[in-house]
Amino acid sequence: MKNYKDTISLFKQTNFSKTIWWKLKVNISGYKNETENNLVTEIAKNRIFKLLYPNIHQQSHKSSRILVQLYEDGYVCWINLDGLMIEKYELRKNENLKYEHSFIKEKVPSILKWIQDQAKLTNEYLWGGTLGPNFDCSGLIQTAFLKHNINIPRDSYQIKSFCKHLFYFKESYATLQPGDLLFFGNKEKCDHIGIYTENGLYYHSSGKDFGRNGIGLDTLKETNDKISIHYKSKLISAGRVVRLYRWDKTIR
Repeated sequence: MKNYKDTISLFKQTNFSKTIWWKLKVNISGYKNETENNLVTEIAKNRIFKLLYPNIHQQSHKSSRILVQLYEDGYVCWINLDGLMIEKYELRKNENLKYEHSFIKEKVPSILKWIQDQAKLTNEYLWGGTLGPNFDCSGLIQTAFLKHNINIPRDSYQIKSFCKHLFYFKESYATLQPGDLLFFGNKEKCDHIGIYTENGLYYHSSGKDFGRNGIGLDTLKETNDKISIHYKSKLISAGRVVRLYRWDKTIR
């Protein structure tokens, strides 16, 4: 599919079905609402989605959008019809991975190495960024796991709810393992996430305000570094990914 009319034609053939899944053939952007350009996520080629709202009344307008739900994390956002290239996707049932935790644990060194490599690239913080080299905090973490065939939710507070709970700070970080996730924010909501490496250090993509404007390495140890001190003061809890997000089984 190459243009707006072709995509609409394909959706029409399926009566704008809300049960059919589609596979992306290009990278696209996901937006907060139907009209404004507030990026909430970037969606990589080969990801899968289904329609939630077909926006039929604006079919002739090239900048019109549709509301979709992504398969890998259940995320809901608006996408542009113009430039959308897709193909129909036959959803297969997930294999029953009896040893999900072991599978994930084996991938942790590669996940951390991938993040380390991203940190070496020229990058800056991008709200909604998942494609790189510019990421937001949860975009970096989710993409690191997705690159290794581990589906987890999109936003930091969703990932926090999804993880196996380890403990709340101010406990010692001595029991943390490489690959454990750190959640930051306040009593009301988690709004930032990082991933633990070792020796009190963790990677995260932080913004310009109080952060490093990109991917950086900070510490849970006593330090004089203002950025590490700031995030340590916002630390809520630690969690561990022990399962895969599954469309047909996971409630979020």
